[in-house]
Amino acid sequence: MTDRAASTPADALRLLVDGNARFAADKRRTGRIDPERRSELQGSQAPFATVLGCSDSRVPFEHVFDAGIGDVFAIRNAGQIVDDVVLGSIEFAVVALGTPLVVVLRHTKCGAVAAARSGEPVPAPHLQALVDAIAPSVERVRATDPDVAQESVGAAHLESTLKTILDRSGAVSDAIADGRLAVVGATYDLTTGEVSIDTVVGQA
Repeated sequence: MTDRAASTPADALRLLVDGNARFAADKRRTGRIDPERRSELQGSQAPFATVLGCSDSRVPFEHVFDAGIGDVFAIRNAGQIVDDVVLGSIEFAVVALGTPLVVVLRHTKCGAVAAARSGEPVPAPHLQALVDAIAPSVERVRATDPDVAQESVGAAHLESTLKTILDRSGAVSDAIADGRLAVVGATYDLTTGEVSIDTVVGQA
């Protein structure tokens, strides 16, 4: 797998889906990580996908998608929270690097989502800010589900994250309108290793 293999959003999504299928089936080819590949990338990069996801150590993007060096522009924080820095990172990938695909990847059994769902105070102020960012999704779920199922909160938070990106980034919206970019919401299952595609915005 190389960055040259994906020139359109559809190509990029196919590479990710195929790579994840190999990973889940334990048939990884492992993207290029050799010294020659490192040398090729010294002067520039052209990742075929940008992935915003959780910092959780159980969800290493390059492994999950059987990708190599230079294939994935990775943006990670606990709970895949969108702020100005994250939006700037996405826009850098889209505008400066020309990546044709942005994936927002949530995962099952997310600790940040569980903390927000519990409603209990957390022991550090910055950690509380992270939980507070997910709290609106808890309330949206609570309106129709008194039990507030954790995976329902995770799905609602994914939807909210996608909306924030699309609403706040003109660069992303313009690239979608021009057919140069698709934005995808997806879920990684910690048990099976499979990624399911939940939402696609754009032509992919």
